[in-house]
Amino acid sequence: MITNKINATLQLALRYERLLTKDVRSLFMTTENESIWEVIMQYVGNINQIQEKYAFSAYNLQGGFAQIFINKMEIPNLSNHPQVVFLSLPTMCEYIDIGLGSVCASNVSNPGGNFTVTGEGVLLAVIDSGIDYSHPDFRNIDGSTRIKYLWDQTLLGTSPVGFSSGVEFTSEQINAALSRNTKEEQLAIVPSQDMIGHGTAITGIAAGNGRGSTGRINKGMAPECELLIVKLGTVTKEHPRDIEVMQGLYYVVRKAKELEKPVVILLGIGNNLTAHDGSAPIELYINQVYNMWMTNIVVGVGNQGNRGSHTSGKVDIGTFEEQQLLIEGNIANYACCIWSRFTDDIKLTIQAPNGEKTEELNLLNASRAYLFDETAVMINFSAPLTNIDKQLIYILFQGQGGRNINNGIWNLTISGGNIVLEGNYHIWGSIVTETENQTQFLNADLNQTITTPATANKITSVGAYNNFTVQPVSFSGRGPSADGRVKPGITAPGVNITVPASESENLYTTLSGTSAASAFVAGAYVLMMSYGIYQLGNINLYGDIIRIFMLRTARRPSSQSPYPNITWGNGILCVEAALTSMKEVVEQRR
Repeated sequence: MITNKINATLQLALRYERLLTKDVRSLFMTTENESIWEVIMQYVGNINQIQEKYAFSAYNLQGGFAQIFINKMEIPNLSNHPQVVFLSLPTMCEYIDIGLGSVCASNVSNPGGNFTVTGEGVLLAVIDSGIDYSHPDFRNIDGSTRIKYLWDQTLLGTSPVGFSSGVEFTSEQINAALSRNTKEEQLAIVPSQDMIGHGTAITGIAAGNGRGSTGRINKGMAPECELLIVKLGTVTKEHPRDIEVMQGLYYVVRKAKELEKPVVILLGIGNNLTAHDGSAPIELYINQVYNMWMTNIVVGVGNQGNRGSHTSGKVDIGTFEEQQLLIEGNIANYACCIWSRFTDDIKLTIQAPNGEKTEELNLLNASRAYLFDETAVMINFSAPLTNIDKQLIYILFQGQGGRNINNGIWNLTISGGNIVLEGNYHIWGSIVTETENQTQFLNADLNQTITTPATANKITSVGAYNNFTVQPVSFSGRGPSADGRVKPGITAPGVNITVPASESENLYTTLSGTSAASAFVAGAYVLMMSYGIYQLGNINLYGDIIRIFMLRTARRPSSQSPYPNITWGNGILCVEAALTSMKEVVEQRR
């Protein structure tokens, strides 16, 4: 059994020994017997007591470390010994520089590997903060662009056909810009920039060709696919809305149809103020887009796992619960959504940090507004809608006169009225992007912290894990969806991933988050489509079919079982296994 006492590189080697090159294997295999591996062991107590149970030779390095030589089959058992703290391979961390080895993709695109698949023939569409189109990782060997179309929604100019905002740039226009010598001359032709860097980063993980790095060590998952890029936003709005995302979805699917190529869509956005059950407009739209073309859609589960932005509880007739919301720092606006069943008579009272409070509110006095010091509090109870069985209580806190919301603890008292059949409720709060800001529910519920649209039915939602320790990361949103579906669908590396840097003298930087993890999965889908449709010749290998292959072949460390679960979903992405399974099934049915 492989446990977290075994470091990531050693786990990789144990599971995928056959994928490692001879040079890499030589770093830890003995020349006399390839079954005997050289391992660094950290331990406590007397090493002789460990050797009494397991047959290995050792060179004690003192200080609780030893160089040992052990049969590879005994390593998992050794890790279970109570005196063993950690087992690792010598210098193998370099092999998974940007995490490709962690998802079994390090050899799938290399000549002579088991699969020579690079994403050719498939489009990757990234709907995010844009791209640094001049970065070498997004250019071919002749310097030309890999971007077929770039729609910058934040610019004024010639919009794409059928749209009234933004500017569309073709590959010809981008190539004309790239032919110029200076950045200023390039921007005069294609004035689109990724000033945030997020879109550039996740595009690099999914599809960068690594041309900006020595030996292309920073190559992404699908280095030869073509790109469709949507920079979200408007001319006047800094942050995108769901409508801009929906426009971007439609745009890229339409372009894919025109080009007659399958497309994988990667989204880098999230929203917390929804029912988290797939019923938000953008999620329902995603379900539709999914069926419009040969498509897979991917998004991260969000980084709200440890942010305290969700709480929950249960009340009965005549009972109540208090939920404390700490507002901290310079926040001008903050919203909460309380979701319950319409069959339940739920009442709400809000008390400000200064002791003032609202009257007891329910569906009969559905809308109210209050002013507490310099903070306005607006509350609305939603009325029943067709096919919607949940009640939404929407609360907006807003600083007045240019001021911020009053800091301190706001008490939300949830009470059960005369009719309570279930009594369960959930509260989700706004996403606070500043990591140092501690605005949160003090009695936070860490489950069901996945952001929208990751709770959509037809999207692949991706959680993040630490690829160096094979442990879950605290920021990754946890499932399930509010209606009980398995979320996340799968996990991938999400800690300190090397990515292309945008608009910077340094070509690379690092990124952590579930958006990084989702980019690995998007790149994996590109490879699977390319292999299935073009190499195996099966035009149906997209959508739900390849998603099933991906989820079924995920790696499942026994220490994290049972699966599926709310942290790991169906397990860890393993591209090699998914491609192998696809090949076996297709060839068997011929």
